[in-house]
Amino acid sequence: MAQNQPRCPLCGGPTKRNGLSDLGAQRWLCKDKECRVSVDKKRPDKRLSADFKKFITHVTGQRTMADTAKDMGISRQYLSNRFRTFWYIPIPDPVDPHRVFDQIFIDGTRLSAGCLLIASTKTHIVNWVWAKEETTHDYIRLLKPIPEPFMVCLDGGRGAYSAIKRTWPSTQIQRCLVHAQRVVRRYVTSRPRTDAGQDIYRLARNLTRITDLDQAAKWSAQLHNFYVTYKDYLNEKTLSIITGKREFTHLRVRKAYYSLENLDRKQWLFTYLNPPDNPTDPDIQWASTTNSLEGGFNSPLKQHARLHRGRSGERQRKTIDWWLYLRIHQPQDPQKIAKKCNWGRDALSKVNATTHNENKANQETGRPALYDDAISTEYNHSVGIRQGTIH
Repeated sequence: MAQNQPRCPLCGGPTKRNGLSDLGAQRWLCKDKECRVSVDKKRPDKRLSADFKKFITHVTGQRTMADTAKDMGISRQYLSNRFRTFWYIPIPDPVDPHRVFDQIFIDGTRLSAGCLLIASTKTHIVNWVWAKEETTHDYIRLLKPIPEPFMVCLDGGRGAYSAIKRTWPSTQIQRCLVHAQRVVRRYVTSRPRTDAGQDIYRLARNLTRITDLDQAAKWSAQLHNFYVTYKDYLNEKTLSIITGKREFTHLRVRKAYYSLENLDRKQWLFTYLNPPDNPTDPDIQWASTTNSLEGGFNSPLKQHARLHRGRSGERQRKTIDWWLYLRIHQPQDPQKIAKKCNWGRDALSKVNATTHNENKANQETGRPALYDDAISTEYNHSVGIRQGTIH
C-alpha cells in the first residue's frame, strides 16, 4: 500500500482512488465488495499548522486578536476557540547546559503577570523564571541551570548577591555602574548644595568614564581622599528633637559615600577591566552596565506586555514566555514543538481526564469529609471538636 493511501475507516481494509470531490480533494473507495465505503483523506494537521503559525505571530507580535481574525475572515471568538489548545503547548527548557558564557547579565522586572527574573548575554536570552519577589530562592532557580560564567553583571539586590554566592562561588561580580550612580544621585540629588555632596556626586559621574586600570586606581585614590577630607564632616552628629538621640547630621552624604566605598572595597566596580585570558568569544568586550539587558530586552518586553495587557495572568505569562523563547541562542522551530505535542491537544486531554478524588475518609481518620452538612451525634475519636454540647 502506498504511504499516503488511507485505510477504510469502517473495515480497515485497503482503498483505491475514486475520483475527486467537489472541492477537488482525492476520494478513496474501499476495495472490499461488501463494504465499498467512499472517503476523503483529510489532513487536520495542515489547518492546525496554519492556525498555530497565526498564533505564534500574534502572541509574539503587535497585532491584536481582532486584527488577526479580520485577516483570516472569521470572528474573534471563533479564532479564540481555534487557539484554545495552543495555550497548553509546553515551551522547552531554554538553557543549554553545555554552553559556558564569559559574562551574564541578570535583572528583575515587574509586569502585571508577576515578577520576571531574566538572565541574558549582550545578544540573547539565557534563562528566565517567574516569581513573586526578587528573593534569594527565586534567583537560585534562575541561576542554577546555567553553567557558571566568568562574570555576572547586576544592578544590586541582596537576593541576587546571595544567590550568586551560593550557586556560582567562583564567579566575579560587576555592579552596574549606572545603578551605582543612581544610588548616589538619590541621596544627594543631581544638584547638591554642599561641597561634600558636589564632590561625591562628581566622583559617581566619573565612574562610567573609566576605561583602563590606571584610571580605576586613580578613581579609588580620589574616593579615599574624599573620606580623608570630609571625615569629620561625615561623622558629625547632632541631637535629634524627635528621637532624643544623637544622629548623623549629614546622613545622605554619608550614605552616598559608603555606597561607593562598599563596592570599591569588595572590588565590584571595575571587574570588567580584568577579562579572562582565554575568553570564549574574543570579539565581545566586557560591559560595566546592564544596559544591554534593560534596553535590549526589558524595555521591548514591557512594551509587548502592554500590547497584550487584556489577557489573564497565566496567558500573559505564556505570551511573554514565547516572546523570550524566540530570543534565546538557538530556539527550536515552534511548529516542530507544537507538532511534537499534538498541537497542545495531548496536554488538554490529560487535564480533562484528571479525575477528582473526593476525600471519602470518615472521622476515624482524623480528617474532615470533603462535603458535610452537620456534626455527627455519634461518638467519634476526633480532636476536631474540643468544646460545646451536641444536642
